[in-house]
Amino acid sequence: MKQLKSRLKEGMGIFAESRKKKKKLQKHLDKQPVGFPATLSGVERRILRDVFTVEEAALALELDYKFQSFEQIFEIAGKRGVDGEKLQAMLDNMERHGAIFVKMTDGKKLYALHPFAVGIFEMKVPTMNANFYMDARKYMYQAFGMAFLSTGLPQMRVIPIEKSITPDLHIATYDEIRELVLQNDGRIGVAECVCRKGRDAIGRYCGETDRREVCIGFADFHDMYSRNGFGRSISKEEAFEILAENEKEGLVLMPSNTREAQFVCSCCKCCCACLEAVSLLANPAEFVKNNYYAVLDAEKCLECGKCGKKCKTEAVEMAEKKAAGIDAGRCIGCGVCVAACKSGALTLAKKEIQTVPPKDMDTLYEEIMKHKKGTVGSALHVGRKVMGF
Repeated sequence: MKQLKSRLKEGMGIFAESRKKKKKLQKHLDKQPVGFPATLSGVERRILRDVFTVEEAALALELDYKFQSFEQIFEIAGKRGVDGEKLQAMLDNMERHGAIFVKMTDGKKLYALHPFAVGIFEMKVPTMNANFYMDARKYMYQAFGMAFLSTGLPQMRVIPIEKSITPDLHIATYDEIRELVLQNDGRIGVAECVCRKGRDAIGRYCGETDRREVCIGFADFHDMYSRNGFGRSISKEEAFEILAENEKEGLVLMPSNTREAQFVCSCCKCCCACLEAVSLLANPAEFVKNNYYAVLDAEKCLECGKCGKKCKTEAVEMAEKKAAGIDAGRCIGCGVCVAACKSGALTLAKKEIQTVPPKDMDTLYEEIMKHKKGTVGSALHVGRKVMGF
């Protein structure tokens, strides 16, 4: 009996220490460019338990969104008695299950924290299951959605699908999917869509595509996916083939909000958490960075109704099967409706004010951090956008 009580006490001590570390980590992650706010339900702690061990949570407290070398991390972790061999093993394990982001510079690995999304959630591709997916959805709606939508610069943007682009648009290279692929140095990979894989796990399958290998990773994203078996390397030709199929099925192209693309997601409203969230708002265009919008010539409409069915944000105003107008507040400039329209009634036009994305991910997160708001400020920011002022 005495031994049992001792074991119970020891177990409770370990549980309390784990809870304490995860709470500290939640607060630390919340201070990063894209926050990780707490909830009343505590669902965020379940997510952290799934992603970090107690030791890894302690190590993560010594990292942030800025990349550090092994030597820089060891200088801090070594003071806690962590030897170099153990530290390397922990960092390698954290990379393998997507708890941290790792990139190679001059042949050396650099380590940083990444947000819940785009980041930790996407790295769950190989191990996604129903429990984690349901926790992630709950967390997105209870708290993370506010953090995701309230950044001054979003992590993702929308670019037109290739079939919607005409020569007179004079589209910028960072807004053209073909150029994003062509300008890449050959580090291109494809991975299963983590959102659709999560939906599969709960038996709610995508209504727009049966394919799962639809998400393209470039540069550092390709390297990390390739090193850890999250996806596979592909040629530029295969990337074009996959993207062509994605466009054919009416998926929305959403790359990283950078000129040097790190990834391109191909999204639908029924699965993609980001597109699903903005489509539920009154003015989706206020939350999505894009440089184009759809224009309707109603006289050319053949009343096939395809544009209304294809639009992910219900921006095409329909009078039965006839396109009657475009709601500018809802149009995200993806061009899916334009490609669906065979009569030429729909075209894309450039916005009067063009937005140039940051050069790379480091610059993007620096900009987000520079303008990071507190809880009240975030709520006000989202509120203003929702209300349209």
